[in-house]
Amino acid sequence: MIKEILKDITIEPSLRAKELANRYGYRPYMIERYLNIMPEEEVIQLLEAFERRLKPVIRCNDLRVNCDELIKALSKLGFELRPIKWSGIGYRVVKSPKSPTIGSTHEYLKGYYYVYRDAASLIPPIVLDPKPSDVVLDMCAAPGGKATHIAQLMRGSGVVVANDISRRRVIALINHVKRLGLTNVIVTNYDARKLPKVIKLRFKKILLDAPCSAEGGIMFDPERKVKTSINDLAMIIERELSLLKAAIDMLEEGGVVVYTTCSIAPEENEYVITKVIESRDDVKVVEPNINLWSRGIEEFHRLKFISDVRKCIRVWPHKHGMEGFFICTLRKIS
Repeated sequence: MIKEILKDITIEPSLRAKELANRYGYRPYMIERYLNIMPEEEVIQLLEAFERRLKPVIRCNDLRVNCDELIKALSKLGFELRPIKWSGIGYRVVKSPKSPTIGSTHEYLKGYYYVYRDAASLIPPIVLDPKPSDVVLDMCAAPGGKATHIAQLMRGSGVVVANDISRRRVIALINHVKRLGLTNVIVTNYDARKLPKVIKLRFKKILLDAPCSAEGGIMFDPERKVKTSINDLAMIIERELSLLKAAIDMLEEGGVVVYTTCSIAPEENEYVITKVIESRDDVKVVEPNINLWSRGIEEFHRLKFISDVRKCIRVWPHKHGMEGFFICTLRKIS
């Protein structure tokens, strides 16, 4: 499969792509991809957006504290917070004191809030829309931002199975679950690709926050500009395909999986969705319950994707002031 993926995604950088790659410090194939997706002027805007560090975000744990009271307490410490209206419980930290940090206050230690590097991570659980009676699987859950958000949206009821392959990261996940006082979370440590063979339960809702190139978070980790070669990318895509197929296998009929990555690469997003949809007849892409951002793209370079990828969500750093994200909802139909 790796050879097939490489054949699909390999792209020859143009002279202009190489010039921009040299100026901003990227692998040329990445810049050539951007030039295939958008006008050069917009590419420059995207590259400049990646040079700007974003302010952190908190999610108020309204199971433990009144959010207005939390904001008042943090304001007294010198923090200035701005509500993220589409979230309802999210706030961007626009100003911080020298001490304490946002992750070391008494309020944090009491489990009154969770800290994110950016607001985009709040979107997938909202799109998943879990209800208190649901049994939900988060396949790659550590360190726990989305899993604990899901559990909170379920008001501490139902069940969230929060799985991760990394034992080290699972420790962080468990610590967050305990700190936030969540009692409806079961933590497991397993390769998510093998879960269909060991879990007979079928889920109504699944979140797959797939391990990816993290190309949407270059502003937090500039090494991502050069870290992922084409061969690396092909291996990441193969894993993403396997994970998404496993997720669909674990859905009950009518159930949904929200596939998400913190990457803006269409190879990891629209390409993965297209390959999975074309390989099976038991799943379809559906409109999300919220879409304040951009839509998926239907083609780039020589790749053409299924038209339904227009129902997917794209968050662009230069357009939406957040790290790059992709979110897509698939429903099992038989």
